[in-house]
Amino acid sequence: MKIVLLLSVCFAVCRADDLAHAAGQIFNSILPNLISNQVTGQQGNTATNTLQQIGSVVGGVVDYAKKKSYEDMLRQVQDSTTDEDLLRVSEEMFNADINNAFNYIQVNLQGKTSPLSKNDEAQSNLLNVPQNVWNGPTIRPFVALFDNYHKNVIRPEFVTPNEESELTTYINTILATGPIRSLMNFLVSKGVTQLNEYPEQVQLLKKIWFTKYARHWTGLCKCSCAFENIFMAELKSSDVLGLHSWLFFAQREQDRKANYLGYIDKLDLSGKGMILKQHSVLSETKDAPEVTMFVGTSPELETALYTLCFMARPDRPCKLRYNNINFSIQTKTLKSDNVLLIDTAYPFY
Repeated sequence: MKIVLLLSVCFAVCRADDLAHAAGQIFNSILPNLISNQVTGQQGNTATNTLQQIGSVVGGVVDYAKKKSYEDMLRQVQDSTTDEDLLRVSEEMFNADINNAFNYIQVNLQGKTSPLSKNDEAQSNLLNVPQNVWNGPTIRPFVALFDNYHKNVIRPEFVTPNEESELTTYINTILATGPIRSLMNFLVSKGVTQLNEYPEQVQLLKKIWFTKYARHWTGLCKCSCAFENIFMAELKSSDVLGLHSWLFFAQREQDRKANYLGYIDKLDLSGKGMILKQHSVLSETKDAPEVTMFVGTSPELETALYTLCFMARPDRPCKLRYNNINFSIQTKTLKSDNVLLIDTAYPFY
């Protein structure tokens, strides 16, 4: 009778789409003990222990039911986030960006060009980044991830223990920063209360940014992830995908693997950086005719803004603002194993 009552309570607190999971948890936990008791004829303390185990499992299932699934989380953030929310929280994220490097780097725009032009309108590198910037507290673990990926989108990649450690270090590092704290506080304010818990925050960033997926034209090879495509560059035949990180581009320039041909347009962000549209060539032959990127902003700010827009305005313009300067972020999504992830994201104006 007690078992029936406890099961009834459990089912009452769970939503319909959680019932199968809850029931599976309960029966996987208690069934071996129930069978053992029937076979051996044990009662008393063993039966009491079994009921205590049921109570523990029921408590766990209640906690589980309170947590929103990943899909529910995305849906709730989309439904509850207003345009004014986005303007406010983006301002907050920029103001919290204490690792901003814009005032420490040199940006050499040189000549203007167009996506169709093959002329080199810039004789010097676009970016001059001093060593103290590369050693920044969040830039150093960010850049450490660059050599963990292959630029060819159909080449399989395997995560080594050292690469997993670098990934964990990066996530833990940015989770302590102002822009990511603003992001998490905002998501909690929208009812995603499970993100009050640090492990849940780690898992969210890891899921969104580092889940391996296959692009539809690459077959079954799970050779891409959001981090690689957005913050680095991938090659599809002669096409360049991604290339939206100024730090990755600056490193390519230093290694003489990127040739900046000139800028197409720019938007100054009131001393906190700029949004730059430019034309470059990678590895001497791979044309990137119209690349848009933030310049001077920290990895954590860009991660926070892109994550916010993926969750709140997927696949459509996400209108943001800093110091009365309006701009937008465009995200594009894909599904891998029925899980919604970021395909790409970039700023525009």
